[in-house]
Amino acid sequence: MDLSPRHEVEKPGELRQKVHRNRRRAVLAATVVLIAAAAFVTAQGLRNATLFFRNVDEAVEQRPELGDRRFRLQGRVVPASVDSESGVTTFQIVHGCVVASVRHTADPPALFASPWIPVVLEGEWVLSKVQTFAGIDTHYFLSDRMLVKHTNEYASVNEQRVSEKLPQGFFNDCPFEVPAADS
Repeated sequence: MDLSPRHEVEKPGELRQKVHRNRRRAVLAATVVLIAAAAFVTAQGLRNATLFFRNVDEAVEQRPELGDRRFRLQGRVVPASVDSESGVTTFQIVHGCVVASVRHTADPPALFASPWIPVVLEGEWVLSKVQTFAGIDTHYFLSDRMLVKHTNEYASVNEQRVSEKLPQGFFNDCPFEVPAADS
C-alpha cells in the first residue's frame, strides 16, 4: 500500500507567502473602496458648493440653458399664493415683474409665513402648464430645499439682492396685478 501523497506537499514558506499575498489584496481592495467613497463625497460637496442661484427673472429667461439642472432660485413669496396640501407647499415668487410657480416638497421654515418674505429655493424646472398671477406659464419650479432670509446682516452685505421690505411701487411697471397681502 502506497501512502505517499498524490500531490506535492507545500513547503512551509509557501503557505506564509499565500497568506501575506491574500492580506495585501484585501488591504488594496479596502483602500480602493475608501478612495472611491472619499472621491464621491468630495464630488458631492463640490457640486453643492458650486450650485449657483438666479433671480426669478433671470431663471425664467435662461430656462432653455438651465434645462433640468439643479440651481437656486431667488424671489419674494406672494402671500396670497401660498397653499399647503399633503406635505407639498405651492406658492408663487416674484422678482423683476416675473412670476414663477413653485412646488416645495419639504417643510418650509417657520419664517416662511411672513408676508413677501425673500426666499432662496433649491431645485429644478419641471415642464407643466401652470397658472400664475402673470398668466399661463410652461414650467413650475420643483423645490426640496428652502432658505429664508431673516437677518439685517445679509441685507447690508448684499444690497443688490432682495431686501426684506417690499419697495414702494414694486409692481408699478408690471403688466399684471398681484393680490395684496392678507396681513
